[in-house]
Amino acid sequence: MSQAPQTVILLGASNLARGFPTVLSLLRTGLPGPLDVVVAMGHGRSFGIWSYLFGRRLPGIVACGLWPHLRTGQAGAPPPLALIADLGNDLMYGVPVETVLGWLELTLQRLRTLNAATVMLSLPLTSLERLTPAGFAVARRLLFPGHRASWPELRGQLAQLDAGMRELSRRFGAQWVEADGAWYGVDPIHIRRRQQAAAWQTLFSHWPVWRGSPLPACGPGLVEALSLRLLRPAERELFGVRQRMPQPARRYPDCQLFLF
Repeated sequence: MSQAPQTVILLGASNLARGFPTVLSLLRTGLPGPLDVVVAMGHGRSFGIWSYLFGRRLPGIVACGLWPHLRTGQAGAPPPLALIADLGNDLMYGVPVETVLGWLELTLQRLRTLNAATVMLSLPLTSLERLTPAGFAVARRLLFPGHRASWPELRGQLAQLDAGMRELSRRFGAQWVEADGAWYGVDPIHIRRRQQAAAWQTLFSHWPVWRGSPLPACGPGLVEALSLRLLRPAERELFGVRQRMPQPARRYPDCQLFLF
């Protein structure tokens, strides 16, 4: 009888998408296999609404096909491992803090039902303190042109969201990890390339079965990294055309990758 796979659930936005080739390499070397890696991510990804970026739309994480997929897990499989990162985009879409926290609470309830060992990354408040009003204005126009909140207003919302995230992590028994300011550079919200492996390994180390991965050798080759970035999720819209993609999106001898 074949061994039931270890399910790894990754929920995030741009940081997860930017670092995903490194993330997948770390998982395959740092966890006992086989693995089912189930991911909802994407630049500008919302937790609750369809998000639009440069012609591409993705469903909100709480409403995407990841959750029905997880309900079909194999009997006898070990408890899932879960990571929640990259909250905050919804504030730029004008979603109230209370609504975002409601989506997060629903997510944590679902993960608890699955008996998942969950790790949650804080917002990068330390690095965001370095962001100037002018820098915020440039980033807003490029990535969230419809958003009109001032930087002081958004700073208050981010602090409120981070505090609510911390309280929910305590209530649901998730491991809370403070974002290290050293992970970020001039860009205060995206982990620097040279810090990717260390940052993700720090997060994964809070899982009970994490055995570690050698940092210098964890990164994938250029061709593999590019091919992963080009994979299509189960559902998206591209310039108004709805697209669906069968899953898994990629199979390896020791791992299946499902993108939602």
